Amino acid sequence: MNTPIPHSPGMRPPGASNPIGFPTAVAPTVVAPVSARPVAFGITDIWRIIIKYRWLILASLLLGIASAVTVVMMTTPQYQASTTLEISLEQVKMVDVGGTVSATPMTDVQSLETNYGLLRSRSLAQRVARDLNLADNPQFANPESPPERRLEQATSTLASTFMVAPIPSSRLVQISFKHPDPEMAAQVPNSFAQNFMESVLERRYGASEYARDFLLRRINEVRGRLEEAERQLTLYAQQQGIVTVRDAGGGQGQNASDSLDGTRLIAANSELAEAESARSQAETRWRQAAQGDPTSEVLNSNVVQGLRQQLNTLQAQYQTKLNLMRPEHPEMVDMRTQMETIQETINFEKAQAIGTLRTNYVAALARENEVISRVNQLREAVLNLRGRSIQYNILQREVDTNRAMYAALLQRYNEVGIAGGVGENLISVVDEARPPRTPVEPQPLRSTIIGALIGLLAGLATAFALEFLTYTIRSQEDLETKLEIPPLGVIPKAEKTGGMTDLLDNPRSPMMEAYASLRSAIQFATAQGAPSTLLVTSSGPAEGKTTTSLALARNFARLGYTTLLLDADLRNPSFSMEGSDSHGFSGLLTGAATLENVIRPTSVPGLSLLEAGKVPPNPADLLSDPSLSEILRKLSGMFDIVILDGPPVLGLADAPLLSALCDRTLIVFEAERIKLSVAQNTVNRLRAAGARIVGGVLTKFDSKTSGYGYGYGYGYGYGTGDKDGASGTRFVLPGLLGKRASRGSGPDENVELSQG
Repeated sequence: MNTPIPHSPGMRPPGASNPIGFPTAVAPTVVAPVSARPVAFGITDIWRIIIKYRWLILASLLLGIASAVTVVMMTTPQYQASTTLEISLEQVKMVDVGGTVSATPMTDVQSLETNYGLLRSRSLAQRVARDLNLADNPQFANPESPPERRLEQATSTLASTFMVAPIPSSRLVQISFKHPDPEMAAQVPNSFAQNFMESVLERRYGASEYARDFLLRRINEVRGRLEEAERQLTLYAQQQGIVTVRDAGGGQGQNASDSLDGTRLIAANSELAEAESARSQAETRWRQAAQGDPTSEVLNSNVVQGLRQQLNTLQAQYQTKLNLMRPEHPEMVDMRTQMETIQETINFEKAQAIGTLRTNYVAALARENEVISRVNQLREAVLNLRGRSIQYNILQREVDTNRAMYAALLQRYNEVGIAGGVGENLISVVDEARPPRTPVEPQPLRSTIIGALIGLLAGLATAFALEFLTYTIRSQEDLETKLEIPPLGVIPKAEKTGGMTDLLDNPRSPMMEAYASLRSAIQFATAQGAPSTLLVTSSGPAEGKTTTSLALARNFARLGYTTLLLDADLRNPSFSMEGSDSHGFSGLLTGAATLENVIRPTSVPGLSLLEAGKVPPNPADLLSDPSLSEILRKLSGMFDIVILDGPPVLGLADAPLLSALCDRTLIVFEAERIKLSVAQNTVNRLRAAGARIVGGVLTKFDSKTSGYGYGYGYGYGYGTGDKDGASGTRFVLPGLLGKRASRGSGPDENVELSQG
């Protein structure tokens, strides 16, 4: 391995400077693996899927139409008729025990929902079945069943087939029924409407009759209890001698005023109050007069006032004459005598008036005492009566209670009797059902459209499901958005007009033009230009990596790059050269060969080949040898670019080992073949190994079926007649013979390169 390497044409000695300025080795950088992203469909993807599965979608559409037509032809025509009813607002009457009548209306929602429930009831369906005699109709019941069973069958058929459809924001409701016979389709909803109105009236009348019977029984019971209570009250009053002076129905029990003694006691109390008042007044007048109270009415009487005036007059005259005459004068004595007489008369009148007042007082006191004595007697009689009236009051309250209950029941009975009449019917028919002329089922046009839509949707769903389950790498957008690697080019699918050698030898072919574009993309993929070592790998075999490696090598050599094509697939070598020995890349790794012995120039100027050599028993162990890094370093120093045709990634450890040592890695994906999950796993493994992925390329791309138009189908008609290229030089590799080549397929090929 350390012996000098002879210089072959187109080679630079190891360690020589790179004239183009490319780095000889670049340390690998670990990049985070790409995460699995959900498949997102755009308008272009949807159109592509539709084009791809167009026959499946068309078949599903036709199947849906055919199924709809078959169903229409096999369906028995159904006729539907409807009856429209109006449901008025119902009021519920309530009567309390006190006799107050109030009308509480039900709300619209409650009333309507109640009637809707009654319309859907099984009892109404049974009335209709009995009314139309549907138990004997074979379309509604089994004729071989018993009569009761047939009625149940007809009822079940009606209950499950007729429809109640309320009209929004109104009190109208439609009763509809479908049947093969148009006459029966109209008879059933009309019968429903008629029986519903009758059932409502019967239910109202039945409820009133039940209430009347119940109230009548209660009235008889209460009346019996009232009569018995009155008999017991009367008997007890006779036994106890209790006599009431007012109607027993006017009170709630026995009081003091309800008996004779009580009445007398009330009168005696009033008389006692009057006697006490008279005695008090007489005593006041007497005592005022006896004490000489000047405000006393005795002293202010007319007689006393007249006598006092006379006395005052005589006294005034006496005093006047006293100035003229002596007291002993007879006239003066006479005047004194008159004054004394008048004074005695005044005193007598006072004494007489005081005596009269005292007599009045004594009489008033005696009357008061008499009344008090009578009141005490009557009070004792009343208290005795109250003691005897406890049981009487109990009996009286029972009588009053029964009488009030009896009166309330009578009033309720009369009101129920008034309200129990048929009255206004709350249900009325707006439109009766008529036999329809045209069936509602089946509807050929509608059914066909629905079948077509179902078939179309089923086809589209199946197509998208298949596409999702088998999603593959199809476009450069998939490389960029789903794998997060730069898309470097798209290689069209090879035409079936020539072999792979002819396509590679013709620089004007769409395939070689695409490879030239790929080479340009690789040149400008990094800031340093084309990589010194480029590993070309793929997810699996037969994706076009060998053809891509050879085409890239030829393109770089055509530009003047000293290029080495290294067959690094030690498990399944792709290149061989006439007259070569068994040593090759594997011989370098084992030390059995040197670089000057294994590198062979080809017929293409500037292009050399390093074959894979013998297939080792364990290629991964050889590629793990540290000498691989040194070999690649020497090769990158000898050539401008070294292109390694590597093994596939999945299932093998060879490609990750090589990618970690190469400057850049190019991943080849076969369009419409490699699944997205497989491609993501490939990128993840390479990045986990530290590969520096320069990008990805799609091979075997068919723009006609993929839905993506990239324009690789154009021709090169310049009219110069030069078929060997613009330079006039045709790079011919005479030994380029495919061992596994198939015309137009473009897979990886085992090719032989003749030594130039």
